[in-house]
Amino acid sequence: MSGLFGTLNIGVKGMTAAQTALQTTSHNVSNMNTPGYSRQRVNLQADNPYNYTGVGQLGTGVKMSGVVRVVDDYVTKQIQDETSSYSRHATKSDALSQLEMIFDEPSETGLSAGFSRVYAAWNYLGSSPELATAKTMVSQESQTLTDTIKQMANQIEGLEGDTLYSIEKDVLDFNEKVGQLSTLNKQIFNVVIKGQTPNDLLDQRDRLTTELASIADVTVTYDKFQGVKLELDGNPVLDGDTIQKLAVQSGGAKGELELQGADGSVKAIAIENGSIKGSQEALAVINDKKVELNQLAYSFATAVNTVHGKEFFTVSQTDAAKNITVNAAIKADTSLINAGKDLDLDNPAAGDGSRATAISALATTKLNYFQGADFVGNYDEDKMSFTPQTSGTTTNGAYNDMVTSMGIIKQQADNIAASQSEVLGFLEDRRSSISGVNMNEEVVDMMKFQSAFQANARIISIIDEMLDTLINRTGV
Repeated sequence: MSGLFGTLNIGVKGMTAAQTALQTTSHNVSNMNTPGYSRQRVNLQADNPYNYTGVGQLGTGVKMSGVVRVVDDYVTKQIQDETSSYSRHATKSDALSQLEMIFDEPSETGLSAGFSRVYAAWNYLGSSPELATAKTMVSQESQTLTDTIKQMANQIEGLEGDTLYSIEKDVLDFNEKVGQLSTLNKQIFNVVIKGQTPNDLLDQRDRLTTELASIADVTVTYDKFQGVKLELDGNPVLDGDTIQKLAVQSGGAKGELELQGADGSVKAIAIENGSIKGSQEALAVINDKKVELNQLAYSFATAVNTVHGKEFFTVSQTDAAKNITVNAAIKADTSLINAGKDLDLDNPAAGDGSRATAISALATTKLNYFQGADFVGNYDEDKMSFTPQTSGTTTNGAYNDMVTSMGIIKQQADNIAASQSEVLGFLEDRRSSISGVNMNEEVVDMMKFQSAFQANARIISIIDEMLDTLINRTGV
């Protein structure tokens, strides 16, 4: 269209473009604190010109080619990957921090100090076998030790249950988010099929996929309508209308996972990242320490009972740390404690204290404490001592090995989590610089588009005056 009406149309298009750009800028400002929001912009370009005979091509104003998100898909993908890795190690670190608190070392009330006090009490009895208070001290310190072991065992079992529950909770959260993504896919499709760009829906899509990545290492791909497809361990989780639910395997003590199809199919899967993986790895460490504490409690009690000559500790092979206790008869009558070499099980005398001293010597005797039910020492009753085992360690040495190995694993998780946090922070800053809303820039844009609106309004006003002159004053 040429002439004044064509120029009028140019002004109208300019005002419309400026108004749309202002609306988009306002939308950006309103969502500057919205998590996952990507700033939007109006793509403007010169409209198709027309050929004017004798002059050439004349411009026809501006046209809008769409409102788009300002995003870097590569950065988005990196954030999802690093979020998954960070979540794994941070979750593992948090769980192992709780395990460290249970062991509470070094501490005056910890298990290491408890073993030392028990051995010191036996040593005191060995040097003062005639004192009833010495036997009372042995009984009391031993009861305190067994109470500490049982408390630790119960706390570890509680942490084990909490960690399993955390996995189950993450699984429920994962399935809920997959359901939300399925709904979003339909909404995105309904917009895209009309030739429009669902910017805010795409932000929600990316936010949900990142949240899913923090739970498990999902593989994310997109269809031609910008809907999302998800896979776990090479198996489809969300593909069109098909959804497979993530579940914890029935009876799985280690938080093993499976996918359950709508058709009743079940397939075991393994994941490599995300909070679930972190919980699984923490659970493995917790289970190891649970087993080791049971082995240590059983072996320690067996060693003391062997030298004592009769049952000083009552302990069973199964869940030794939870059921270890001082013999009820000895707790009721400490005179039943054998202190001397000569044994009279019906009427133990104070003796020379050598048996009590021999028990205290276990503090420095190297034995294989972590063989549990297979704990066997070459015991010489005449010498009241075990033959030291070259591959063994002392009681406190065995316990310290438990604590040290756990500390190393936790420190590794801490270090990786800290490193991943830095990488993730860098990527978030990078995303913010690309997609985040900068208030100063938006204010500049508002002023720019306001000026454009006013200028185009002035064009329309001028053309209106010219048309009035043309029509009303010339009689055209």
